[in-house]
Order: sequence, then structure tokens, then C-alpha cells
Amino acid sequence: MKFSAKVFLSLLLLLVVRISSFAQGTTQPPTRVSCPEAAQYYSKDSINIVTFGASTVEGVKGLGFQTLLQNNFLNCYTNKIVDITNHGIGGQTTYQGLLRIDNAIANRTGFIVIDMGINDAIAIAAGKGSVAETVANMRVLITASLKQKLIPILCTLQFVDDRTIKGYVAVNTNIRNLNTAYKKLATEYKIYLADVNAAMRRDFSLYQDAFHPNARGYRLVSYVIFDTINKAIFDKFLKFTVTQNYPNPAAMQTFIDIVLPEADKINVQIYDLMGRLVKTVVNEYLNTGKHTLEINTSTFVPGIYFFKISSDSGQYNSAKKFIVAR
Repeated sequence: MKFSAKVFLSLLLLLVVRISSFAQGTTQPPTRVSCPEAAQYYSKDSINIVTFGASTVEGVKGLGFQTLLQNNFLNCYTNKIVDITNHGIGGQTTYQGLLRIDNAIANRTGFIVIDMGINDAIAIAAGKGSVAETVANMRVLITASLKQKLIPILCTLQFVDDRTIKGYVAVNTNIRNLNTAYKKLATEYKIYLADVNAAMRRDFSLYQDAFHPNARGYRLVSYVIFDTINKAIFDKFLKFTVTQNYPNPAAMQTFIDIVLPEADKINVQIYDLMGRLVKTVVNEYLNTGKHTLEINTSTFVPGIYFFKISSDSGQYNSAKKFIVAR
């Protein structure tokens, strides 16, 4: 195919513009998030998330993390409904957040992402309020969420760009202090911490202004929150699963995966077609999560067998047929 010089120059100009836009963080190449194992074993039909905070949550100049976060979940949690509700209002402090938290979480289930406190840090630097007051406000936000039986995801605060405005140095000192306090709150209440600050660091190429992420920055924020919610799903919302053994037919050995929603004493036994016990694979307590069990079949006579899984609690039971062949 031949191009005229005019068409060639137009295409070249378009390419230069797109490269320039990407370098400035206004355009992103299509990417697919790496999917966690939790997505395979999620026990619910939907993922419901309230995002609560100030301008970083609300979104700035058409940018935000909610759509990116939703796409991450839709990509990995196929056939699940994903509902993300944005309750961000720019310029608000945690005290102002107290006035609307009840409305934001009324009749909600699932998760709440709380990302709030930068405006508090600015106010503290101006002589209004204190770190202790902000922490007290955050306690109320957390306890209100827990009372509604939501799972809080508490975000650390990204730094502000203090390279040219020296007054922002004090703001960042307050942000450091608040982040230290937020980490202690996450430990105290046994909730999940999305460490946005650790991911953003002081990389101001991820910012569109002194305070807010640009497109690349918001994508990074979405990844941090996505990973944190997946940790909560892995801890709390797995479904009991027993895979078919692999390989099947088995020769010298085969494997099965067991996913447990809760710790329990698990008994895995192998029986032949006559119902005779051939082997006990495991009979012990296993923790929450995925366990891969190896079954040595080198001494088995070729034929058809069954493995049966049961638990002391009686909650978990399964049986599957498999073949041994040489």
C-alpha cells in the first residue's frame, strides 16, 4: 500500500502526539491486570464497594480510580456484578466526612474504601485541628463502617508536591504522622490497609498537580486498592472447592487442590471400587486458603479409585473418581 507524502506526515504527526500524551500521563496503553487466585474461588455473586473521601476519591479533571478498579474486577471476576459507588467530595476534611458517612453506607454491603485526610493535613499546617483530632474522626468512620458490617479498606495518603511551595513541607510532615497513625488504626481494628503512599512515594511524574494523581497515578492507586480488596476476599470470602486430580489418569503421582474458607481438620482418603481404604493422604488441620496435596500412586494397581474429603466440622465434604494407569 502506498501513502502520499501528505498522508505519511499526518500519520507521523498523530503518532508523535500520542507518544507525547502518554509521556505526560494523559493517555494510557491498554493493560490487563494480573488476576489473583482469589478470583477463582470467590463465594459471592457480586462485589460491592463504597469509595469514601475527598477530591482524590471524587476524581479530578475527568480522572479517577473507580472505573479502573471496576475494570480490574470485571477482568478477573467473570460473571460477577461489580458495583462501585463514589462518595468523594473535594476539599472536605475527615470532620466533614463524619456528617455524611451514615448516608454513604446506609443499606450497603461489601467493602468501603476510606481515603481521606490530606485536607486535614493542610488545615493542621495552617494551625487548625490536630493529628489527634483527625485520628479520632477516622475512628468514627471506621467504627461506623464496621457497625454496618462493611469491610473497611483504609488508604494511606499520598504526599503533596512540596518542591516549589515550601509551605507544603509542613503538610507532608502531617501526612507522615497521619499515615503512621492510620497504620496503627488498621492494626488495632484488624482492618486492611491500602498503602497508596508506599506505591506513589515521591514520584511526582504520577501527579497532575501538587495534590492529585494523573492518569498513570490513578491507575497505580487502582492497583493498590484492587490488591488490598483481593487480600480481604482471600481471607473472608472463599468457597469450599476440591479440584479434579491432575494428571488424570495418574501414573506415579497426582495432585488435588483444596480451597478452605476456614481452618478445619481435613481428612483425605483414597478408596478402591470395592470400597476398601487404600491410602490416607492427610488427616490434620489445614488453614484458610488453597492447599495442593500430592498423592503417591506408584504402588496402586491400575484401575478406578475415589478420593473422599471430609472435615471434623462437617461443613466440607466432597468425593471424586479418578483413574490410575501405567
